[in-house]
Amino acid sequence: MANLSLNKAPPPLNPHQPVLYIECCRAHTDYRRRASELHASLAEALRALQPDLQLQLRINENNMPRLGAFEVAIAPTPTDDHRMRQVLWTGLQRVPVSAKVPHVDDIIAPACMALKLRHSQAGSSNIDLVRTSDGDIKKILQRRSLQ
Repeated sequence: MANLSLNKAPPPLNPHQPVLYIECCRAHTDYRRRASELHASLAEALRALQPDLQLQLRINENNMPRLGAFEVAIAPTPTDDHRMRQVLWTGLQRVPVSAKVPHVDDIIAPACMALKLRHSQAGSSNIDLVRTSDGDIKKILQRRSLQ
């Protein structure tokens, strides 16, 4: 039964909303879950800037992802033309495997630029782009707050 759900056709795309395209290697079983989580996080961040924005998702649209791939691209509207998509992340050459999947903080700024949202102008957003989950960044921020 599980294989049937993988082969089910995805719902039609809204022609007026942006699409997040993710190519993820099928050999890494958690990549599909992580792609869905990344989409949910990015969609939430973008809605904070533009509440009526509904980020759509397409995973492995061409059905033949490259081995080791975790590629993220975005387009303002659905498109079959790969040249019309803005690449936000490529994980092909990244090692170790844990570095192949981006955190939403890694792709929010280029996503906003691709969609021409206000955040693309440096400093104009209320969203904090510093990845505070990184221990080294936390130490730097703590030192700066003590000064």
